[in-house]
Amino acid sequence: MANAAIKVREHLRTNPIQTLHQIKKALIDLKASEISMALCYLMKHGYLTRELVVNENLGRKQIWQYQFKEKTQ
Repeated sequence: MANAAIKVREHLRTNPIQTLHQIKKALIDLKASEISMALCYLMKHGYLTRELVVNENLGRKQIWQYQFKEKTQ
């Protein structure tokens, strides 16, 4: 899990606004459950915010879009 959080955080530093689908495509070595747990961990610690956006693809009408922000203390 810690390895997944590090990989997701490093990916989001270079691409600060992503959906779960975009993150999954970029980090193919991680399972979907590992990515979801890493996103929850990063949100809990103040690295991410999320908003509901309209899905442009088939499937769900709305999806979460995550935005990375550097944690300031």
